[in-house]
Amino acid sequence: MSIKNELKQKLIEQAEALSTIIPGKKCIETGGCPLWLNSQYALQPNMDIIGNVPHSVSILILQGGNDTATPLQQAFLLQQALIDAKHPDHTLITYPNLGHGFHRQSEWMPVLEGIQSYVLADLFSWLADHSGFSGNATVINFNASSMEPTFKNPSSSNNTNDQLI
Repeated sequence: MSIKNELKQKLIEQAEALSTIIPGKKCIETGGCPLWLNSQYALQPNMDIIGNVPHSVSILILQGGNDTATPLQQAFLLQQALIDAKHPDHTLITYPNLGHGFHRQSEWMPVLEGIQSYVLADLFSWLADHSGFSGNATVINFNASSMEPTFKNPSSSNNTNDQLI
């Protein structure tokens, strides 16, 4: 295959397909969806708008330490912007051994599983503290190989590997 004559044309066609919206055609995956892709390009970065967030709005930032899509440093920059804007109610929780989807992840490879139950417990707890949301909840995890559900009460989580900042 010639890079100049064949591969280049295939890559151009693929890029055009990713950015062309066909009326009535549904997107079946986010990576190849022109509507989603174009919306991502149109987004304004958080850092540019963070000073406009009303002080009455509580902000929760959850960040995996091994997130390969959004570096951990971005969470710290966002927190610093909130401090600089004197935003009174913001929380940052980092999970050193988790990736972008809050699943266990080494530096390079994710473990195929759902969101860790202790992340959901932290989220539930924060919501209970900040929105008046309360009640009993059950976290449902699925085994990636068998897809069998397991149920856990979030209040019994053990966050020994996490840090609250």
